[in-house]
Amino acid sequence: MEKSGFSDFLEPPLSRRAVLLLLIFFLTVVLPSDSDGQSAVQPSSPPLQKETSKDIYFKSDGVISGPPAPRLKQTDYLYFIPLPQFGGNRILVWMMAQIHLYFGAFTLGTLFLVMIFELRGICSRQNETRQKYDRMAHEMLRAVLLALSLTAITGGLFLFGLLAFYPELLRYLATVFRPLLLIYALLFILLSGTTALYEYAWHQMQSGIAKWGHFFIGILINIFGLILLLVANGWSSFMSSPSGVDEAGRFLGNSWNVLNNPLWITSSVHRFFGNIVLGAAVITAYAAVKSLASTSVEHRSWYEWMSHVSLLAMIAALCTLPAGGYWMMRATYGYRQQMGITLLGGLLAWVGMLLVILLGGLFIAINYYLWLRIDSTGERRFNRQAKYLLLILGVCFLIYVTPHTLVMTPAELKAMGGAQHPVTGNYGVESSKQPAVNIMIIVTIWSLLSFWRSRSRRSKPRAAEIALITLFAAGVANIVVLGTYGYFIPANARIGLQIPMVMTTLSIALFGSILSHAMVRKEEKIDRPIWGRLPNRGHYALLFIAVTVTWIMGVGGYRRSAVRLHWHINEILRDSSPWAFTPPLAQVGLVITANVLLFWSALLVLFWLVGLKRNSQSENQKEDKIKLGQEFAEMPE
Repeated sequence: MEKSGFSDFLEPPLSRRAVLLLLIFFLTVVLPSDSDGQSAVQPSSPPLQKETSKDIYFKSDGVISGPPAPRLKQTDYLYFIPLPQFGGNRILVWMMAQIHLYFGAFTLGTLFLVMIFELRGICSRQNETRQKYDRMAHEMLRAVLLALSLTAITGGLFLFGLLAFYPELLRYLATVFRPLLLIYALLFILLSGTTALYEYAWHQMQSGIAKWGHFFIGILINIFGLILLLVANGWSSFMSSPSGVDEAGRFLGNSWNVLNNPLWITSSVHRFFGNIVLGAAVITAYAAVKSLASTSVEHRSWYEWMSHVSLLAMIAALCTLPAGGYWMMRATYGYRQQMGITLLGGLLAWVGMLLVILLGGLFIAINYYLWLRIDSTGERRFNRQAKYLLLILGVCFLIYVTPHTLVMTPAELKAMGGAQHPVTGNYGVESSKQPAVNIMIIVTIWSLLSFWRSRSRRSKPRAAEIALITLFAAGVANIVVLGTYGYFIPANARIGLQIPMVMTTLSIALFGSILSHAMVRKEEKIDRPIWGRLPNRGHYALLFIAVTVTWIMGVGGYRRSAVRLHWHINEILRDSSPWAFTPPLAQVGLVITANVLLFWSALLVLFWLVGLKRNSQSENQKEDKIKLGQEFAEMPE
């Protein structure tokens, strides 16, 4: 008898144990204890006037409802690793937290994409297209079910790592976030149950109003996931920008003020799109691996198409991250100017340089894949553009990674007359970096539209093509002018130029897609197969893209945590451990690389298990009968 998705989800014993341990922990910290200084039955006495204090951020008065933040000493930390100069226990907790966040981001991001792709299939008028998007969404959902178990397991390990190595910090956070911890636990149970139901009912609710009911379950899952993200992100943003407590760290009774801290919204929006990027990147890598391993043309074509559609979703979310990052930096400067200086021009500036190098390399790799994709169609009319686009990408990449100041010896500093280079220093500021990254995004959009147009034959130049070129040229010129104008205005006004730059990029994407659709709609489709013709190096480029995305997430997460410097909770709870120092860049790179390797090793096992599960399900025999190959050339994206 075939097992249901729900029973498959509950079957792994490790998953059950992890969920039970999470429940025990949350119930322990949520229930009041005798240490609060109150008993269940108290003798009658005159009511005492409640003591109030002032919120450290909102400056409003509140009733003191918790103990002050502890003053920690080195003896309060458990020494598990006797090498404090290499990071001590912090390395273990760092790795536990990062692996858990990787799986959590993959789970939430992929669940959002499953909902979007299911909706795309429902809204399609072509039965074949509807089946393809439905099959892809279902295959992604099977991977999410396994990842959800790993998320629970790694979350349990992370919590017990905090309990063992940072017990006082965890105890204090539990007193501040006690109501939210219970909400988080309940939401995780609801998310797990509805996800299992979502997979189980996939083939039972396939048509008519039942399919829309199934889609509603997907919406419900993503609502639970969004609230989970907001609650969990409130903890980490509270540690960088505390609110809802007084100067001594005492909780003032308003959980909303604790959650609604200065960096909560900006970091949550940035994390939401980051989750989508990571989820789409992992699915892209999954499809690329399956395509490389395929022994039939049909399956290779199918997984090529699946990897391409996932990459499109990743690019759409990726284009929001630079603007979202600048928005978050603006909020950071608004909260504490010194934190912004530490990130962009101080101790963590070179970690930021590593981040932009990875991001620039990511855009180059994406364009490399897209031009391999264009070449696979057999249309040569776009080939002459590739070298010019690569030149533009290269120039923008060099500007994007140029530092404002260089690491120099005293003699070099004296010879140059200051810390800023007279030539390259002009390109190390945001007035040049913001145009550079926006132009890289615009070049990527052009490559995407070129692949779309390469799937049909052009009979003769038309006004729409001239309008498309004019649109892109005018947009790039506008961004360059705005960037140049930024050199002549004060810094507090210069930050506002980011908005028209982003709007210009979005306008190019929107109107460029409309013009391209108008051109392609009336052109003759090529009669050669498109999918199944990508060379192997194109699949390796997709794997490079996915791993680079994982690296970027790790570096960005480290910067966000390291900006607190020697504080567990900024300006409230000091880190007094012997490893309370900012590690050198080489050590940061080694730890993040180890996290990436661990995450992808686990993903390879997950991909293998998804393949075993799929091969054991008879229902997929029906899915394999979907026509692939040449019909893909006529399928709209």
